[in-house]
Order: sequence, then C-alpha cells, then structure tokens
Amino acid sequence: MTLSLSDLVCLSEKRRAILLLLGKKDYSIDELTEEMDMTPHSLMPQLKTLRDGGIISAAGGLYELTPIGRVLVKNMYPVFETINVLEKDQRYWFDRNLSVIPPELTERIREIGDYKLLDYDLSNYMFDVPREFCDLFNKSKYAMCLLSIYHPIYSEM
Repeated sequence: MTLSLSDLVCLSEKRRAILLLLGKKDYSIDELTEEMDMTPHSLMPQLKTLRDGGIISAAGGLYELTPIGRVLVKNMYPVFETINVLEKDQRYWFDRNLSVIPPELTERIREIGDYKLLDYDLSNYMFDVPREFCDLFNKSKYAMCLLSIYHPIYSEM
C-alpha cells in the first residue's frame, strides 16, 4: 500500500521529526539515531517509508531530502513549528483568549520555539520578580515581552 504525501508527513511524529532534521542538513544514520534518541532498528522502518515515498534519499552514507522533500519540508516548517509550540502546553493555549493579541503576533507564534511555562501565584510576587524568571531571562540572548498587567518595576525599563 502506497501512502499519500500527507500521510507520509503527518501520520508519524518520527517521520515528521526526521524530515525537520533533514531540512537543516544531511545526516548519517548514526547522527539521526543520536539526534532522535532512537535505535537504528526503530529508525530504519521510518527511513524506508520516506525513501519509498520519494521524500528522502540515501547517498554516500548520508540521508538527504529529495527535491520534492525540500519543497515539502520548506512549506511544513511553519505548520509543524506552530503545532510544536501549541502542543507543548495545549491546555494553556486553549484556555487563553488569543483574539486580543494582534494578528501579526499570533501569526508568528511558532517563533516562540522551545519554551518553559512558568506559572506563579502573582500575589506572592507583588513587588518582586520570581528568581527563576530572572535567572532564565539573564541567560537569554534575545527576549520580547507582551504584558497584560502593569508592574512598577517595568516602568523603569
């Protein structure tokens, strides 16, 4: 049975992860198993399925995207990166009213990337910023902030 392209790409998280990795560079089987934290035995069926579907090829010990694979991956990045952000804390996102956020920002929600949700009882931090937040903020190379509350400390920034 031949899978459709949408089935090849969408029905398996492993295949999706492989494609997203190969969208960045070519990988050997050892690099893929290490990157995906899988055994070669569990990875091989996914690679075979993608090869049979014409999305990837193997040459010189490296797996790479075919021209069709490159088109698919380039166009699936925004969708799957957005899904990754929203799936990480699904309840958080679905319990929020995102309609109050400007569309220009919600369209870029995938740019959040990997994140850690810090949930604090703000009544304990009326005049202080939580230490963990400060530590993570200081380690960041780049930060953007959208506040729906006013805190006196932010007026000085």
